[in-house]
Amino acid sequence: MTAAFFAVMVFRVFFDIAYVSGGSMEPVFYEGDILLLRKWGMPQKGDIVAAYIEERDYVVVKRILAVEGDYITVACGRVYLNGEKVAEPVNGMQGGSRRQELEYRLSPDQYFLIGENQEVSVDSRAFGCVGKSAVRGTVVCKLF
Repeated sequence: MTAAFFAVMVFRVFFDIAYVSGGSMEPVFYEGDILLLRKWGMPQKGDIVAAYIEERDYVVVKRILAVEGDYITVACGRVYLNGEKVAEPVNGMQGGSRRQELEYRLSPDQYFLIGENQEVSVDSRAFGCVGKSAVRGTVVCKLF
């Protein structure tokens, strides 16, 4: 009993679980996938993380597109990272008005997150940059 309790406590300190909801990360992850998160270490550009979006009161699973010092522009549905186009226009309105231009210079405590399936992804184009404190963990693997 004590060993099992200790094992659970150690797991909860270093790891967490996230559930994929929706199709925003397809084809990497699908709705219903259960992911193992690593809670230690700093996520890097390109890592997939789970982050709590306070304004929307839910957890998202997205890829880190930009980190400290990066400059993001969202214009006419396109996303530019430090002046280089990284995403094409999408049909949905998840990023707000397609005529609206958004610009972000990321501070040391921010990430810009984006989904793999940008047609349906509600990501930083819609809710803005997220603070590092919002990140629950970096995806290690899909469990189920």
